[in-house]
Amino acid sequence: EMDSGRPLTDMIIEGFPPGGVSDNISPHNEIQARDEVPAAVKGNKRRSKNFTIKEDEMLVSAWLNVSLDPVRGVNQSKDTYWKRIHNYFHSKKEFESDRTQSSLMSRWSSILHDCNIFAGCVSKVEGRNQSGASVDDKQANTLTMYKNEDPFNRTFQYIHCWKILKDQSKWTNRRQPTGPQKPFSKKQKTTADSTPAADVADYVAETENTITTVERPIGTKKKKLKLKQRSSIEALDYLLAKKKEVDAEKELKKKERELKKEERELKKQEMCQKALTLQEERIKLDKEKFDFERDREEERIINIDMKGKTFRFSI
Repeated sequence: EMDSGRPLTDMIIEGFPPGGVSDNISPHNEIQARDEVPAAVKGNKRRSKNFTIKEDEMLVSAWLNVSLDPVRGVNQSKDTYWKRIHNYFHSKKEFESDRTQSSLMSRWSSILHDCNIFAGCVSKVEGRNQSGASVDDKQANTLTMYKNEDPFNRTFQYIHCWKILKDQSKWTNRRQPTGPQKPFSKKQKTTADSTPAADVADYVAETENTITTVERPIGTKKKKLKLKQRSSIEALDYLLAKKKEVDAEKELKKKERELKKEERELKKQEMCQKALTLQEERIKLDKEKFDFERDREEERIINIDMKGKTFRFSI
């Protein structure tokens, strides 16, 4: 019985591959790329080793991390963009791999192309609203549709990549249907007379143009905005802190000036008080001297009077 509440993409991933449509799938540990150098190429070039599932998954992870970088995800040249993907791939890998930048770019074009077609098939099957169709039926219909649309009648080989990409907002925006799905371009077919690098070049260019024009996820924009706001707030906090330091220093100097002024006033008052005390003492001494002189004069006058009276009595 069909579980209608679960996305078809999750059902396909859990049940992949369904019975009856698993033919021509490469071994699990190695996936043949459409863009690898074929054995029939002229000269002594050795055929590149097939990409492993781990290499594919690391490439997808590198693309997502570089593309979704909130600070450097946009406004960078194609060469810089892929150098960062190449560096991320080799710095994070935990397996042996010597893939070059051009090899990763070529492999990504194949993953992106096939996943775009597969996304279109998923959307078409989901849009049919087939009553009574089981999960296995929808899985089989999606994979059969993909195989029928492939000019080489190949089955979908990048389910491990699709599992990582399907829920990413940037990838979801990329695979929104804007019209009928275009079939594979004939010029992508590799022959003995056309090198894989030349066949892939046009598609890689289209891929890079798509990368630069896809609207960035809202969450990433908000994150970048928050980083700018945080920087502005930190700068404002720094200015406010410096202003507080300057204001505190000014206030301290003001208090020091006021304290010195008070000290000067206090010394002035002390000096005035001393002068006043000295003046009072001088006045007191002058008064005492005056009183002494007065008493002395009075005593002298009294003595004179007494002598005069004595003289008259003696006569």
